[in-house]
Amino acid sequence: MKKCIHIFLFFIVFPTILNAQYNQRNSFKNKRHEINFGLGISNCLTDVGGNGNRANFNFKKTNFTANFSHLYYIKNKIAFRTSLTHAKVSGDDSYSSVLSKKNKALNFNTTISELSGILEFTITTLKNKNTYKSKNKRRKNIANKDRLSFGSYIFVGLGSFYYNPMGVNKFLDSEGNNVGDGQEYSLRELHTEGQGFEGGPEQFSGKKYSTYNDFAICVPIGFGIKKAFHSNGGIKLEASYRFTNTDYLDDVSSNYYDREKLRTEMNHAFGEELAENAYIMSGTSTGSVISNSNFTNTEPGMPRGGVKGNDSYIFLTLSVYKTITNKKYKDK
Repeated sequence: MKKCIHIFLFFIVFPTILNAQYNQRNSFKNKRHEINFGLGISNCLTDVGGNGNRANFNFKKTNFTANFSHLYYIKNKIAFRTSLTHAKVSGDDSYSSVLSKKNKALNFNTTISELSGILEFTITTLKNKNTYKSKNKRRKNIANKDRLSFGSYIFVGLGSFYYNPMGVNKFLDSEGNNVGDGQEYSLRELHTEGQGFEGGPEQFSGKKYSTYNDFAICVPIGFGIKKAFHSNGGIKLEASYRFTNTDYLDDVSSNYYDREKLRTEMNHAFGEELAENAYIMSGTSTGSVISNSNFTNTEPGMPRGGVKGNDSYIFLTLSVYKTITNKKYKDK
């Protein structure tokens, strides 16, 4: 009799367990595709604004971000995400508590258009199988209130983004008064640090009239949590950080360039209008003399940037997501 029971367990129960495990491991094939749309806030860590080091955010310059993405689940807990993001980031020395930075009166804003490919790794899985036993008025499965339906994940990727820093003329005179006309200028074309000219930043030496690219590479990393409202959708809260390969997100990186020389060089290379704009927006020799010093810290050769390393930006987004059922596996 015992032997019969063992045989029964082996041929009936064991295959059932294996089948359940197989179904659990392959349940993602039923809903391999997912679309997301999110809105949130953005900020950045650059040479402009903050309190003189990379640990400080300029909270007053928090801006917006919007994104759309498509996920394809390669494995049960691994997905590839294609993401399109549009955002705005900015910085302003006038909000800094550091006198020397306020005296520089540098500022910038730029929109960012980013396309990235991201690998997403699930840490805790949503309870999205036996959890959904109740139905709402539209006959959709909804999560039982007595079951936890949160998930979490981390991600890393690679992307490219377009940026074009703009700046407003609000520089200070020797008395510390704002004498700028408030006009906004496109900064990249002005070679504000003498990029591509003699005595300009070393990275542009030998490349006459060159300046930084308007496209750069980013490496997104971050984490998120998911909350399911029914078997096909829910919301996500996600925090992400973007490393970049540029230090010119804010148009500020190296040292002040002699603006008289800049005007002459720019006039020869690009014409009088851009030359005058470059003379203004370089910010060289503006501001008042710093106390206990004979300098304004904006003289030619003085640090215009001052923070080592490349610029970066961050997002905090709230998204809605919807999974798309694969009809091939729907009835399995």
